[in-house]
Amino acid sequence: MPVLAQERTDRWVKNVGIPKHIKSHSVGGVSGLHIQVKPTGAKSWIYRTTVAGKRIKMGLGSYPTVSLKEAREEARKIEKQVKQGIDPIAERKALQAALKLQKAKDITFKGIAESYSNKKALEWKFGKDGASYKRLQTHLNEYVYPYIGNLIVKDIERDHIIMLLTKIWATKNPTAKKVRVALEDIFGLAVSRKLRPDNPALWKGNLEHEEGLPKASTVHKSQKMPSLPFKQLPKFMTELYAGIEHSPESKLLAFTILTVSRPAEARQADWSEFDLDKKIWTIPPGVEFDSKGKKLRENKGRKGKDHAWLIPLTTEAIKILKSLPSYADRKGIVFTSAWGNRVRNNHPIITDLGYGDVATAHGFRSTFRTWAQEKQGKLQHFTEEACELCMKHLDTTATRNAYARNQLLKDRTLILRDYQSFIFRQGKVVPIKNVRSIR
Repeated sequence: MPVLAQERTDRWVKNVGIPKHIKSHSVGGVSGLHIQVKPTGAKSWIYRTTVAGKRIKMGLGSYPTVSLKEAREEARKIEKQVKQGIDPIAERKALQAALKLQKAKDITFKGIAESYSNKKALEWKFGKDGASYKRLQTHLNEYVYPYIGNLIVKDIERDHIIMLLTKIWATKNPTAKKVRVALEDIFGLAVSRKLRPDNPALWKGNLEHEEGLPKASTVHKSQKMPSLPFKQLPKFMTELYAGIEHSPESKLLAFTILTVSRPAEARQADWSEFDLDKKIWTIPPGVEFDSKGKKLRENKGRKGKDHAWLIPLTTEAIKILKSLPSYADRKGIVFTSAWGNRVRNNHPIITDLGYGDVATAHGFRSTFRTWAQEKQGKLQHFTEEACELCMKHLDTTATRNAYARNQLLKDRTLILRDYQSFIFRQGKVVPIKNVRSIR
């Protein structure tokens, strides 16, 4: 008959001596329960038993965090499992796995959204520095997180999505549509990870039937930027040139019109991009960095393109460049005041001239296109591809192929020369001098 261990008291466990080496003491009450003592004085509970003919050892926690009484209760539970044919170690692992899975499923919407954002950052060309990533974060922070950011993903219902979308659907529809698409993608990720069974942000067969989310065309009418009719352009340029000597902003606008460039491209132009002898402005591709690797700017107009973009410079465009305060040093930003400050937005110039309701800086690109449309078929170099490339449009296979070959630079040079001649047909071009800005 086996000898039963003496049933120790909590006081005995507390005062047990500290050994030179790790030592275990049977505490009785439950066969196999021991208190393990280390030379450091640390104590912990160990339960030894046999499962399917194999000796196992299980830790039940440290002392005094787990008292003698609690250790005996836990040992009795394990003893009972063994008698029922249950492997207590396998059971514990299964329980831990279940708890871990439950914890993973209890992730908040913000948690899964951050995971989605990190994934998209790896896919987008400019990563977390790009406009796409920053726009996504703005949309989430302003329109989503305040309502469902801290909710558990599986607990979010369709009504939550409808509620947050209806707040901006009518007033900010283009933004609301982007928010909904992001929500659909994020919940799609949650479904794929088995964090919830369905996607409450789906449009087709779901939100499209919701009364508070009518078709975008019924709540938002896209408005094109006002563009000056091309027949009025010569008169406008005459008025613009009347005060151009004292206004870097006017020079910037005139240069933008003559090169048919995007306003931001002209405003950010750097002297390193210009070869006045060859009469070429070269807009670099992608992102620019300084000598230390710090990002300077992202050329949105060149985003996704692999080659530099060449823009022919007309004689009048070159005159404007040579009249600028920054021409003396020809370093850094091109369009600056006499004091070196970057030229501000030139929309006030258009308003001051009385054209604020009918023209915008970007709208002059449309002015050029309608003028060029009139010329197509009349002159050999006025092809559809060349006119589109003057505006850096690569929307068709033909323009993409032309871009890949040589950007049709020769034809575009002739077109911009003709455009300059048309612009100044109503009078002599006013000479531009290099004088201090009064703005």
